Amino acid sequence: MNIYSPLHPAAFFMIQKRQREIRRILASAYPDGVEKVNLLETGCGNGQWLAEFQTFGFMPENLAGIELDAKRAEFAKRRIQGADIRQGNAAELPWKDDSFDIVFQSTVFTSVKDGATRKRIASEMKRVCRKNGFILWYDFIYDSPKNPDVSGVGKNEVAALFAPWKCKFKKITLAPPLARAIAPHSVLAADMLETLAPFLRTHIIAKITVSAN
Repeated sequence: MNIYSPLHPAAFFMIQKRQREIRRILASAYPDGVEKVNLLETGCGNGQWLAEFQTFGFMPENLAGIELDAKRAEFAKRRIQGADIRQGNAAELPWKDDSFDIVFQSTVFTSVKDGATRKRIASEMKRVCRKNGFILWYDFIYDSPKNPDVSGVGKNEVAALFAPWKCKFKKITLAPPLARAIAPHSVLAADMLETLAPFLRTHIIAKITVSAN
C-alpha cells in the first residue's frame, strides 16, 4: 500500500493529528465558521488538502489552488468542483493583491532548495493574503537522509522569509518512519510517543500574521 495514502494506518494517523491542529487554529480565528472564508493553497497537488479543508466547512467556490504539475492540477480541478484551480508557478501567483483570507502551504518550501525562489514564493503569499487574514504553514524542519531533493526549513528561516509578519509556531507530527513502524500496530502507542517525546516531532505548523495577534 502507498505509505502516503490516507488508507495507510500511519498516514491516516498523521493526517488526523495535523487536522486537529488545523481545526484548533481555524476555530480560534473563525468561531462562527468558515463558510465565507476564502483560502488559497500554493502547491495544491492533487487537491488532497483542499478536500480536507472542505470537511471543515469551506465552500468549494471559496477555495483556490495553484499547482506546477499540469496533470495534478487537472486532477485537483476535477476533485474539487467549483474551486479555482490553476496550473502555474507559486512564485508568480495569478491573483490580485489581498485576494484571500488564508494562504496555505504544505511541504512546498522543503521541495524548493533555491533560496531566491523560496523568497519569491513567500513574497507572493504575503501579497495575495488580506492583512486581516493569515498564512498557514505546515512543513518539516529537518533534511531527509533518504531524499536529497528536499531540504528542511526551520523556524528561523520561516520567520526571515515572512518578516516583518509575526509567526506562531507549534512543533507537531511524529517522525514519519516511527509513525509507519508503530501506528499500524498501535495508534495509542504512536499518539503517546508523539505527546511525550516532542523531540521526535519533525514538522512545524505556523500561523503567520501582519500583527502579533
